Amino acid sequence: MSAARRPVRAAGFTLLPVILAMSLIAAIAFLLNRDNGVNAGMIAGRSDLDRARYAAEAGLQAVNFVIQGAGCGGSYPGSSNPVTNNNFGGAAYSAYSKKTSTLNLFSTGSYNGASVTLTRAVYVYQPPMTIRVRPGASGQPPGNDTYLDSGSPDRNFGGEPDLKLSSSNYQSLLKFDLSAFPTGSRAIPWYDGAMLQPGAKLSLYQTGTGPATSAQVNAQLITQSWVAGTKLGGTNPDGATWTTYDANATLAWPSPRYAPVPVASTPYINALNVWVEWDLTNAAAAWLSGVYPNNGIWLVGSDATIGNTAYVSSNNTTAVDTNGKPAPPKLTLNTLLPCGATAPPSASDTATATAPVTLPAQADTYITANTANAAYVKNYGVDTNMYVGEVGTSPNLEQRMLLKFDVSGIPPGKIITSATLRLYLNQVVSGASATKSLDAYALTQWFAEGTSQSSGNIYGATWPSRDFGFAWTTWGGTYDATHKYATGRDESTGNSPLPGSFNGGWVTWDLTALAQGWVDGVIVNNGLLVKSNPTDSTYSVKFVTDENNSAGGSHRPQLVVVYQ
Repeated sequence: MSAARRPVRAAGFTLLPVILAMSLIAAIAFLLNRDNGVNAGMIAGRSDLDRARYAAEAGLQAVNFVIQGAGCGGSYPGSSNPVTNNNFGGAAYSAYSKKTSTLNLFSTGSYNGASVTLTRAVYVYQPPMTIRVRPGASGQPPGNDTYLDSGSPDRNFGGEPDLKLSSSNYQSLLKFDLSAFPTGSRAIPWYDGAMLQPGAKLSLYQTGTGPATSAQVNAQLITQSWVAGTKLGGTNPDGATWTTYDANATLAWPSPRYAPVPVASTPYINALNVWVEWDLTNAAAAWLSGVYPNNGIWLVGSDATIGNTAYVSSNNTTAVDTNGKPAPPKLTLNTLLPCGATAPPSASDTATATAPVTLPAQADTYITANTANAAYVKNYGVDTNMYVGEVGTSPNLEQRMLLKFDVSGIPPGKIITSATLRLYLNQVVSGASATKSLDAYALTQWFAEGTSQSSGNIYGATWPSRDFGFAWTTWGGTYDATHKYATGRDESTGNSPLPGSFNGGWVTWDLTALAQGWVDGVIVNNGLLVKSNPTDSTYSVKFVTDENNSAGGSHRPQLVVVYQ
């Protein structure tokens, strides 16, 4: 019996799936390794480009260092004599400069076959110089400043001789024209041998002050262009008001009006006739570089303790400080100007005004509306004292002073630097604790001082008449009620209005604008009227007249004028 045959398997075919699978794995591995190699090559190439770029940046810095060191008169590396470094961390660079309309730097960095070329425009600067911008000075642009009054939101004060500030209702705006500075100019702080000076410093001369403790005055960058205007507070504005940035009522200030963070702050100084300064280096840098439009700055008190404060405005172009230096606003810049650029003119800080001229009163008297004893029809022209105030609850008990000064000796065409009315208060008759606002206005009709002393024939000014037979158009003295020129100030402290604690001494009024109008002939010199503000409590105060010989006559009225 033969043995049974076992089935024969095709053993060789059993390996085919395995071989195919292994081949697929090998192919995938090859592709993966290939992609990894490509990625590694790309990364290496990217790294080479970055290294080349870093080298090119270093080349720009190196050639700029050489150029800045050479200054305006030196020779700069050119394409034929570049600044090179062949082992900058394994990379290399070659850099040079080329002068076209600007100075351009070129730098090529290379590493491991990769190459990057960079270019940059730079300025080389002249030695630092100080340039003073003071609007209205010789060779300087006109002024552009004003103040706004929330209590009179529809009025413009662009023509006023003062800039006002208070926590309650006044805020000031200023702009300095920097268009004469060449492109590329920079404002930089510098050390003057004693202290670090700011790159740009705003200086305002403070002539009026109110009580304050630890307040700050903040300078804010204005967000909108604006027009200063020329008005003295009257209606029909031709410039910025509290509500608008120009005369048109539809041109409302945007919100916000100024940048929320102050660009500079300075402590409030409760003092009279002092310079107040703000460091505007950052603002000037932004304006000169074009990073921020030059719309000027807005001055804002930091808290509610600042009383009525006044600074000289650019309209008062010839005002001087106590040292005889010009007192209008000024911006002092410590600047770098590009090589070859022409510096804008710098305003002189030397005064050219004449010595003060003291004018005596040509006429001084007072009128009273006290109908209780018919005093309102009496003349007091030769009295040795004159009175002002509200001495009762009725307007019929008011007293007003009339004065006139002869300014004909001042040559026509002269600029009035300052005109200060000085009157000596020798008694507080009543209302000792009252605040006393003594306001000065221009008379619009002539008057006669008179020769009476409260009795006898009536020749001269009275409440209803400006002289015998000549009535006032408005009883009590016809005056321009639309413009109050000044409020009386305690000369020793600068307090205005006069506080209840004031009981005697010199009282002053700044009549610069009025005196200039008299000299120029645009305001007829009929004299001035001083009256109490109706918002005050009742009081009466007494001043010395030109007929008074007390203190050797040294207390008589005077107008102190400085002109050039």
